[in-house]
Amino acid sequence: MLLELGSLLVEGLSLSCPPACQCYDTSKVFCSEERMREIPAGLPGNATQLFFVETALSSIRSGALGSSTTLTKLVFLNNNIQELEAGAFQSLPSLTELEVSGNPLPAVSPGMLMGLPSLSKLSLAANTFRSLQPGLFTAACRLKDLHLPGNKIEALPVSIFYPLRHLQTLDLSQNVLAELPERLLAPLTTLRLLKLSDNLLVQVPPGAFRALGQLAELHLDGNRLEELPDAWRATAWPP
Repeated sequence: MLLELGSLLVEGLSLSCPPACQCYDTSKVFCSEERMREIPAGLPGNATQLFFVETALSSIRSGALGSSTTLTKLVFLNNNIQELEAGAFQSLPSLTELEVSGNPLPAVSPGMLMGLPSLSKLSLAANTFRSLQPGLFTAACRLKDLHLPGNKIEALPVSIFYPLRHLQTLDLSQNVLAELPERLLAPLTTLRLLKLSDNLLVQVPPGAFRALGQLAELHLDGNRLEELPDAWRATAWPP
């Protein structure tokens, strides 16, 4: 993230830009103003990357970002966001990467990901939600990378990952998960990297990883596990 933000500073400055933002090379926009409470008007219509960092934004309303067919990356980092309205990003059909991290966000609406057919990477790290609502990923079936570390997730609906048949990376580290439903990971047959570090897991049910035939890397450190014999014997690892 720091490297990406730093790269904005070496591009050519655009003359058309909201006062609280910096626009570089007309396609990259960086907004960081601690008094900013609303998405500013006048954002460049051809922007491909848009960053909001350390602002006073407390909610993202449906339609607040307008519509764009060029925006591919959208980041909200260390703001004051407490609500993401259903359909908040629905007019951004080319968006491939979305990050909303470091906010006092207590919940995520099931309709938050509506209208994002191209989304392949989603980061919701270091917020405050305790669970994920069923149906959250129904409209995000093309996701390949899902990052949820540093929240307060206590439990997950057994069907939450059902639509994610192309997922390759799942990060659930640094939460407070005490158990894994046995069928929770069953839909993730293409998963390559799974991070479950620093939770409260005491045991892993037999067959929890059975469907993960493509898994190459698994992190379970920082839990309360004493052994995994049944879980490992029931797992079909790649040759």
